Amino acid sequence: MSAPELTITRPHAARRVTILGLRVELRPLLVVLGIFLSTRLLLLLVIFLSSAAIPMNTGMFGYADPNNLIVDGLIRHDSWWYVNIVEHGYTMGDIKTGAQGTVTFFPLYPLLVKVVAGPLHNVYLAGLLVSNGALLAALGFLYGLARQEYDEETAARAAFYLAGAPTAVFFSAMYTESLFVALVCATFYFSQRRQWELAAIAGALASATRNTGVLLAAVIALEGMSQQGFRVWPARLIGATATETGAIWWAHIGQRLRSTLRSWRSVLAASYVPIGLLSYMGFLKVTFGDPLGFVHAQATWGRSTSAAGITKIVSSTITNLNIGPNPWSGQINTLTLLCLIATLAFAPLVLVVMLKMRPAYGVYAGLTFFIPLSTGTVGSMTRYVLMLVPCFLLLARWGRRGWVDRLVLGIFLPLMSYFAVLFSHWYFAG
Repeated sequence: MSAPELTITRPHAARRVTILGLRVELRPLLVVLGIFLSTRLLLLLVIFLSSAAIPMNTGMFGYADPNNLIVDGLIRHDSWWYVNIVEHGYTMGDIKTGAQGTVTFFPLYPLLVKVVAGPLHNVYLAGLLVSNGALLAALGFLYGLARQEYDEETAARAAFYLAGAPTAVFFSAMYTESLFVALVCATFYFSQRRQWELAAIAGALASATRNTGVLLAAVIALEGMSQQGFRVWPARLIGATATETGAIWWAHIGQRLRSTLRSWRSVLAASYVPIGLLSYMGFLKVTFGDPLGFVHAQATWGRSTSAAGITKIVSSTITNLNIGPNPWSGQINTLTLLCLIATLAFAPLVLVVMLKMRPAYGVYAGLTFFIPLSTGTVGSMTRYVLMLVPCFLLLARWGRRGWVDRLVLGIFLPLMSYFAVLFSHWYFAG
């Protein structure tokens, strides 16, 4: 009697399509496109219906296109400063006359808008195309990042949570948020794949998009060091005697040095990240004679940043809440309240990321969270938390539990609609 024949089943290769000369897996592409289209459809529907039915607040700059409620509804607040930069260039501002300096807005986003606006002859449409194209790229990189570290279900949740975040309207508006998040996700993605040249390029572009982009230098260096066994804290400290603790620390310091030397490629790549910032500083030096103009012009906006600013948060928040005798009747500044809630909600997430996730995630999340608070106010934290990519990865991991997933979506999607109405109607949204 012959032995039974062994049948080996080979898994089907992932189907791929070619886009702009790149081979892309079809399934992840469809998932990301589905997330992008479904969340944008909801957002645009809310903006259109609310703009048609609810009277507008008086806008500071007027309206981009009164004949198109969707395009017009996404050109609000800081969008007009980007329009001004694209059409007229940068200004330093003057604190004496009250003129606000546009040099505080970093150059990569308005530069891309200007390039796209050339053939379109429409700066508003160009801005929206750049923002939404960048959002699609951000979702793609975030999906790839989460999939290579966890699984496809977690990747889909992470992308959906980001696209459906409460203030996700800023991703589709003429703002830098989507471009910056795309470059952050790309930096994490390429760093984990040890593609240091691409990580350096993404980081350098991020540092030309927002001032906090330079933080990605630490991300790249730490990721490379972690892959070589780097640890922030030594293991086995608990229960060790004083003598043992000293020996453990000396061994840990030696291990740190060895991991740093072995990760020289990531450290070298990290050194290229400030190129974007330095290039902008060079432009400011040549144009205005002040390479730190983007810092000095903050005064024309009534802003300043310092470590001591964090100590003023409680007093400034209480003042800005403007609580009346009966807050339940609406006698409270609801936007400051929402900024406070966003700060308190993401603070424990940042802490968990710092303690439990990759060192690169922890350092990035911690600095990205605390730097805006150094202004001494929680203002705009509803928007700034969009930059906390590791927190969305953490939520996606927790979302494996059905009740957590339903809770996140039950909070995020209604608030996304609420903030879309605020933003499109010329109310402050973050």
